[in-house]
Amino acid sequence: WTDLRPAAVHARQLPRPSPPPPNPPSDPLMSLYSSVLQGSRLSVKRFWVQSNPTSLLLGLILGSIATALVLNFSIGLNSKSGPYTHTDGARGTELSAPPNKDKTEQLWKECKDLIVVAGHSVFTGANFEDADDYKSPWILMSYQEKQLPAFLNHIRAGVEVAANNEKALLVFSGGETRLEGGPRSEAQSYWWVADAHGWFGKPSSVRDRAVTEEHARDSFENLLFSICRFKEVVGRYPETITVISFTFKKQRFETLHREAIRWPADKFHYVGVDVDQNHPMPQDVYDGERQNSLIPFKKDPYGCQGVLALKKSTRNPFKRQIPYPTGCPDIAGLFNHCDETLYEGVLPWTSNDKEL
Repeated sequence: WTDLRPAAVHARQLPRPSPPPPNPPSDPLMSLYSSVLQGSRLSVKRFWVQSNPTSLLLGLILGSIATALVLNFSIGLNSKSGPYTHTDGARGTELSAPPNKDKTEQLWKECKDLIVVAGHSVFTGANFEDADDYKSPWILMSYQEKQLPAFLNHIRAGVEVAANNEKALLVFSGGETRLEGGPRSEAQSYWWVADAHGWFGKPSSVRDRAVTEEHARDSFENLLFSICRFKEVVGRYPETITVISFTFKKQRFETLHREAIRWPADKFHYVGVDVDQNHPMPQDVYDGERQNSLIPFKKDPYGCQGVLALKKSTRNPFKRQIPYPTGCPDIAGLFNHCDETLYEGVLPWTSNDKEL
């Protein structure tokens, strides 16, 4: 024993030869799996050599967890949910058929009428199915706290009007107006709410004909920007316009904004939708509308000066640059006009020698 002990100690101190490196797999995900699995095997072997049952059990558990995580990750990356599904929680229904780009663009080309749903708030939740809950995370101003049901009614009304007119393009309009809501637009919020509610049982063609306008900062821009958005999508200007918003905003849209862009009265329609159609909004709402919107827009029909310009700047917390009139250059003069008098330049919907 005295002669063998030093040799045995010396043998134990010799470093173990490294195993030959395995051939790298072609799939990087499998490489990750192999590395984790190899590490778990070495851990189990090391614990076994130490003859510690507790460590051995811990090693087995950790190895199993690592293997399960990698396998789940692999399945998540390589599996496909199919062309009919969306992210869980974003919508409550599945599409009956996959979207078809050519078919959708053909529907757009056939559109003649514009339906505008003016946005009023941003939804910050992850599950748009819950957007109709009073406790759902909409960013609301103090005066909007009792108006939430009206927002959902506006969305539903827009979908219903579009369902009744197969030649109409539905535009949800509203920009990234709330700093607290992050860079999510009112228009996107409304579109996803409609999508999560299965477009309220209406045909899939309504979904195909629904787009967003994501830069408007006030009601005048809801109208003007949506006209330009129609031109971008369809390729020409609309023949008629239908606006959906609160009843108390009818005069603002139907008179002031329509006259500012010189849109023909017989081709403009307004649908007023409130929280409860059987109970009109209280008088103080109409008083606020008159003081904060009607009077300022009468003095500044394009909302580009004074208090209205300031209001727009506060509704652009993420400093978005307005892309219009890039998509509708033939009405650039209307976009650039900032005066108390009405724009007198030629407009496609007022000219007899140009197609609408």
